[in-house]
Amino acid sequence: MRKGILWAALLLAPGVQAATVCGDPVAVGQAFFNASVEDFLAASPALLTPGFAQVLAGERECQREEEGICRFDSDPWLDGQDGEIDTPPVFVAPPSKEAARVTVEARYRVWDDPRVTRVPMVRGDDGCWRVDDLITHGGQSQRALLSAPL
Repeated sequence: MRKGILWAALLLAPGVQAATVCGDPVAVGQAFFNASVEDFLAASPALLTPGFAQVLAGERECQREEEGICRFDSDPWLDGQDGEIDTPPVFVAPPSKEAARVTVEARYRVWDDPRVTRVPMVRGDDGCWRVDDLITHGGQSQRALLSAPL
């Protein structure tokens, strides 16, 4: 019985859960959505590639300094300033020809209009998938947007 409790504790430990999630690009896409749907810039750097984390941190710093909007003026999940996600997103990872890159697609509806948002990911040396960008339904790369000079 004691071993069962120990195993249950280990399986519920955040590190074990994170390791399980990070090896599945669909799970990483879902975690990224959950972490960023209310505030895109609030996504945990643990879910992101260092380069994408850097551009998000740069935008947060710019907004702090400017006390307002810098480059980022819409919600990338909505692909606009207004709207509401009507349906829970369905995440899929179409087959990729590259072992270290995959693009997860999030399919959902905004104001009953179907949307597909793409989340390119890179597999790190540790085997974990990390978000490298978000491409809106309209095709806008958030990494490119946030990397552009003001």
